[in-house]
Amino acid sequence: MRRTTATGSRSGFTLVEMLVAVTVLAVGLLGLSATMGVVATSMNASLLETRLATGAQAEMESLLVAAAPRPGSGEREARGLRIGWEVGGTGLREIRVFVRGQLRGAQATDTLATLVCAR
Repeated sequence: MRRTTATGSRSGFTLVEMLVAVTVLAVGLLGLSATMGVVATSMNASLLETRLATGAQAEMESLLVAAAPRPGSGEREARGLRIGWEVGGTGLREIRVFVRGQLRGAQATDTLATLVCAR
């Protein structure tokens, strides 16, 4: 006849091992959720910067389509962006485009400048 002791061989996890595993899992999930907030904020900023750069480029191209933009300035609103431009100089003209916008509370400004020869 075979006898087993009170502490016989058992398989499984102890309560302490389970508590440690749950604690490690909870810390990992908290770190992941904090990272998700940072990623969402970065994506929001990147989207806004892309919209500003695209708006500035489109406005610059529309100004350059004119044979030789005349000195002056202007401002308009398009697609939720505030777009302004300035043309200065006589022979060599500097064209500056300013674009301001906001997205979900974040505000930013982008500037694009170039020089063109007046004809």
